Amino acid sequence: MKLTTLGPEEAAQFAAAEPFPHLVVDNMWPDRLLTSIDAEFPAADDPRWITYPDEKERGKKAGDSQVWGEVTRGFFDSARSPEACRMLELLTGISPLTADDIGGGMHETGEGGRLASHVDFNVHPTLPLERRINMLVFLSRDWDPAWGGTLYLGEQREVAVVPAWNRTVIFATGETSWHGHPEPVVGNHLRRSLACYYYAPLRAETADAHTTVWAGQ
Repeated sequence: MKLTTLGPEEAAQFAAAEPFPHLVVDNMWPDRLLTSIDAEFPAADDPRWITYPDEKERGKKAGDSQVWGEVTRGFFDSARSPEACRMLELLTGISPLTADDIGGGMHETGEGGRLASHVDFNVHPTLPLERRINMLVFLSRDWDPAWGGTLYLGEQREVAVVPAWNRTVIFATGETSWHGHPEPVVGNHLRRSLACYYYAPLRAETADAHTTVWAGQ
């Protein structure tokens, strides 16, 4: 893990960011590591991909631990480790953090695929934990913004994050953390990412448990 490279300066940037706490970091991971993980992505037509029939998640595919190669598995073991959680606690000021694999893993979206703006589900389905942090690592080399797939943060799309190679986005999740890539991917391109989600104990101010809330609902 290279989260150790994130210090007090990055923590201040995270806390002050609008429209909700977040941090965008380029080249946080060794290029060779991400190149190896990229090579382990299943083929687009691999039946092991988990697909989503909802139009709001059109074309999204997810790969859980059953499809990971050795290098990918090592990445997630490290990213979900207690050591990584402690590093993220220092960055975000949220503690104690633990990782869970619900919905995380490899993500891939091809031509026409999109993810409507949304707020994530907030309470773990079986444990007294609240989802507090998302970490996304993009693996789309030489991505052109004209291809769509830009990640927007905020209900009014205040922040635009092009899913460029070795770009990491860490953001706080909550009732106002609207995000998604509603503009479809254009052309024969694959928008790839790795997703890790982190939880902390329920708080007095935790909202009532809800599933994903989509824009316009």
